[in-house]
Amino acid sequence: MSLDQLPDDHYRPTYEDIHISIGQSARKIKDEFDPDLMVAIGGGGFYPARVLRTFLKKPSALDPNKLRNIPIQAIGLSLYEEVSGTSEGQIGNEVVRTQWLDAKTVSGHKGAAKLEEGKDAGGLLGKNVLIVDEVDDSRTTLQYAYSELLKDVKHAIANLSDDERAALPPTRFAIFVVHNKEKTGGKRGTLPILAADLPKGADKIVDGVSEGVRYYTTQDTGDVWISYPWEEEDIVEHNRLAALAKKLQVNQAK
Repeated sequence: MSLDQLPDDHYRPTYEDIHISIGQSARKIKDEFDPDLMVAIGGGGFYPARVLRTFLKKPSALDPNKLRNIPIQAIGLSLYEEVSGTSEGQIGNEVVRTQWLDAKTVSGHKGAAKLEEGKDAGGLLGKNVLIVDEVDDSRTTLQYAYSELLKDVKHAIANLSDDERAALPPTRFAIFVVHNKEKTGGKRGTLPILAADLPKGADKIVDGVSEGVRYYTTQDTGDVWISYPWEEEDIVEHNRLAALAKKLQVNQAK
């Protein structure tokens, strides 16, 4: 294949590209939001969440001189892929749960038993929760994930005693995606995204929960097909085509 040819117009970021861009975004996320845990949307959100965790460590409660990883919880949502029991009309239009957090995972551990740090996520209540996925395309999946997690958190808070609610810090949500696809006609899904310049802690809290969500992405792209390296069987060919595309861009810019 010559330098002026590519098999298609897909955008092919490499593992290295994505790792570097996530690291850059993580600094902003740490400064503005400082998440206590992540909820990764499977399967695309698993790799970005794992890379983010490298950059979002927190001081240990047992030894402040040491840093610990923040927990990652997982949920499974299907929009574009067919799953068992999904009708043809639902594919691409309706979000289907394939895995979700149970009530105990949302509310956290209760009881006298002592938990070892890092062995339990401690629930979502009173935490800064970062929802992670690979791409914000139609926004349908992200809207579903955020609204349903928010609903679960509000339900769990409502079941607390008055004293427990009074002692609970606010629960806040943020969203991180590797890429945000800009749509000319807008996206099908919606999110109550907070202003990018809103100072930390300046969001409105109602009944123990922030009324908005912070939003982070490494890159806004056009409405292009993104071929992620974790989706490819032949990673060597993926990297070769990515390098070729970059070289073509450099030549065209001259």
